[in-house]
Amino acid sequence: MKIKSQTNLHCLSSMKTLLFILTILLSYNCISAQEKKIEFEIPVEISFKDYKKLPARDHTKVGELSDKEVEPAQNAAAAVIDGEQEEKARFAPVETENKLRVKETDTDAADIKEVSGGENLSDTKDEEDKEKFHWKPALIESGVFLGLQHAFRMTQEKTTRELGGKFFRDWARSVKNLRGWEDGDSFFTNYIAHPGQGGITGRIFINNSDMAKKQEFGKSKKYWESRFKAMAWSAVWSTQFELGPISEASLGNVGLREKRGHSTMSWADLIMTPVGGTGLVIAEDAVDKYFLRNWLEKKTANKITIRIFRSFFTPTTSIANLLRRRPPWSRDNR
Repeated sequence: MKIKSQTNLHCLSSMKTLLFILTILLSYNCISAQEKKIEFEIPVEISFKDYKKLPARDHTKVGELSDKEVEPAQNAAAAVIDGEQEEKARFAPVETENKLRVKETDTDAADIKEVSGGENLSDTKDEEDKEKFHWKPALIESGVFLGLQHAFRMTQEKTTRELGGKFFRDWARSVKNLRGWEDGDSFFTNYIAHPGQGGITGRIFINNSDMAKKQEFGKSKKYWESRFKAMAWSAVWSTQFELGPISEASLGNVGLREKRGHSTMSWADLIMTPVGGTGLVIAEDAVDKYFLRNWLEKKTANKITIRIFRSFFTPTTSIANLLRRRPPWSRDNR
């Protein structure tokens, strides 16, 4: 039995060796066939290139040949010229097509450059892709501004006296009292203070948007799109400030009681904050462009004067700069 098993193992080993040798031979044959094919094709390419190296191409040597040598050389030269003409005629359609393609490509590139104002559209697209909105600093700055407002509200008796009672029940009752336009507040509160809040929160959005903060006042589509996005951001913030979990309705229960015959929770604050605030942002953009940059900063080089005018003539920009820990007169475009 041992002899039989050893014989079987020996046979298997021999079969493996044979298969290995056959594999090597087959690979060698494939490689050899491929090399022969390449060698067969290469001379056609080389022969066409080597026509220029033939002695008959050297006209100085042709003049030195004897009469017996000149005639064969001329025949050879004529054969070479005929071969070249034949090859050129053969490849002429391909060359013509390639030239047309190159011309079309150049034309397309020129047209693209002209349309884009001399800029590469791919580079412009890459730059636009890199522009993004920075959520973390925007939320932090909005949260700090919200905290400052509620801190001020906590100094008012009308707020502190309503802090008692059940939080969720009083909050829900305050929100349910949302109605009408008048809320009993003064003109300054409704039409100056609330638009100021909306302007600051809108400016927070602009400062944290790579695209929005590069835009200047004008007819540009990107400018108006960025300002409407800032209004949307301001509207969300205003809704939270009026009705949200950290709001006037939840902390101090604004809306729970009436004031001068009106509900203290009205639509005036919800609408005037984002709409009036966006109007204020646009007005400041116009002032910054036409009055501060194009007139004042060209008339004087006094830094103190420029800083004072920037700080007081663009108040929402100044406060938004302080929230991002910059001087109030800071500008991103200069």
